[in-house]
Amino acid sequence: MLGIANIIEVTIAYLIMRESGVSRKLNDLRDVVQFSVAGPLIGSLFGGLTGAAIIKSFSANADNYLSIVQVWWLGDALGLMILTPMLLAFLYPKKQTFQPFQSVDLLVCVITAGLAGLVFSASNAEIGGVFLTPTLLLPSMLYLAARTNLKWTAIGICILSFSLTLLISHGEKPFGDLPMTLTILHGQEFIFTLSIASMGLATLMSHIRDHKHHLETRVAERTEELKIANRQLEELSTTDGLTGIANRRRFDEELQSEWSRAVRSSQPLSLAIIDIDWFKNYNDHYGHQEGDECLRKVAGILASVISRGGDFLARYGGEEFVFIAPDTDVDHAAAIAHKICDAFQAAGLPHELSNYGYVTVSIGVASMIPQQASKPYTLVKAADKALYLAKGQGRNQAVYAEI
Repeated sequence: MLGIANIIEVTIAYLIMRESGVSRKLNDLRDVVQFSVAGPLIGSLFGGLTGAAIIKSFSANADNYLSIVQVWWLGDALGLMILTPMLLAFLYPKKQTFQPFQSVDLLVCVITAGLAGLVFSASNAEIGGVFLTPTLLLPSMLYLAARTNLKWTAIGICILSFSLTLLISHGEKPFGDLPMTLTILHGQEFIFTLSIASMGLATLMSHIRDHKHHLETRVAERTEELKIANRQLEELSTTDGLTGIANRRRFDEELQSEWSRAVRSSQPLSLAIIDIDWFKNYNDHYGHQEGDECLRKVAGILASVISRGGDFLARYGGEEFVFIAPDTDVDHAAAIAHKICDAFQAAGLPHELSNYGYVTVSIGVASMIPQQASKPYTLVKAADKALYLAKGQGRNQAVYAEI
């Protein structure tokens, strides 16, 4: 018959927790509070009321009804408070980021072990006239709750509660020289306070750590997004929007970098300026949209030829392009320039106002071994001079500067 009381107790607690949406994992402080109200407070109370009524009905010599209710209620409530969170923590383990072990943790462990030894060895809660009760262990339990999680806090509560119960059951009086009924009552009050405070703090700290971890993750994600956005912006700032190849700014940076490297290595550095022949006439005849498309196609042809590792292609401005060829002498640079002219002949992009009937380019090539005292634009000026000669000699050709 007494099993009916336990069934009523569990059913009421379950229904209240289900209706209030309590998580079985007791994830936050709200879940802990609602569990405490539904189970130890309301469920155990109804179980005590029912169980006491059954006992009174079948035993004429039973204690006072309210006394039976109190014993039943407190006993079941404490059982739920101690064991349920621990069992749930093992059934629904939650990945936790533990705090790094610190020297203060070891100090707290030593102090706690010493206090526990004194408390549980004291006679009537006294040693040498100093009053020692289990309440002295409450700060240590709170420290455990703050530093770990609900599972380890529940284990600590269970160990301390079992030790206290075992001590009292052997006739000891850890709360002073009091009647056994008061000793039991104080023990129950202590365990109840210990459970509520420690589990509440453990859940709260776990929630704070989770929130901090979430914020750190979001900050890391945002930081990575900003890095990507910055890289994209940097790429946009150094990329020609029309042709998709490097722009003049990127060319200036690359030229300075390659120039410095060539000075250190004493290797030749070649540069060529490429100009689309009669491009103004192309724009006037075909329109600016077709002119833009022509620039894109020219960039594609150049990129297909200038494809060696280390070679660099950029739009210099307007209809002019430029490429840098590190570790390349004038003969190899000239060979690249001739390949470019051949590629445009093979492409055959129509240009009715060109003397050749298709889009052609003029190329000025310059090569030198840079010296510390010289400047990068010495090479640019030489290539520009060679380009001028190529255009003056009929275009659709490459001319090599003498440096």
